[in-house]
Amino acid sequence: MSKKTAQIVRAGQLEGVKLFIKKIHNDVLQESISIHNQGTVAQPMSGWVLASLRGQLFYPFPDNLIFLPGLTVVVHSGQQVQGQGWSDRIAQVDLFWTNEQVWNNRGDMATLFDADGFEIDRYIYPHERVMGSSDKRHKMLVQRPDGYQITDAPVHQPGRTIRHTKTSTN
Repeated sequence: MSKKTAQIVRAGQLEGVKLFIKKIHNDVLQESISIHNQGTVAQPMSGWVLASLRGQLFYPFPDNLIFLPGLTVVVHSGQQVQGQGWSDRIAQVDLFWTNEQVWNNRGDMATLFDADGFEIDRYIYPHERVMGSSDKRHKMLVQRPDGYQITDAPVHQPGRTIRHTKTSTN
């Protein structure tokens, strides 16, 4: 009799997946970022990373997370963060990053990177000029032995469409 084993799938954004950052909530002590899949296909999140550009902080998603169509994932940080790991509700998964503050109160840019290091989406708050002129360039995430590094992506990325959100934190 053969044994069944689970295998971690690391994949870039699949055809039919539409992940986007809905909002960042930052009330100084408690923070969260909501990401939604409005596509029609489930996305394995192994190797995917959420990054705070200003703080250079990185959250690698759990290897066993599958981002189903219609699902919203909320990543919590800051003081009074409940639990470690993740909890599951209907159409929402709550993940817990850290008890430390992640998002800069005066403005930051959240960036979602796929398992190949390509920028999938970004959310800038409180307005688009907070990061300077280079924030209009697409970013790449590079994993190095000592951690992650965000770099400017090559000018041409065939087949990559990135939606840039410019809204307030509420």
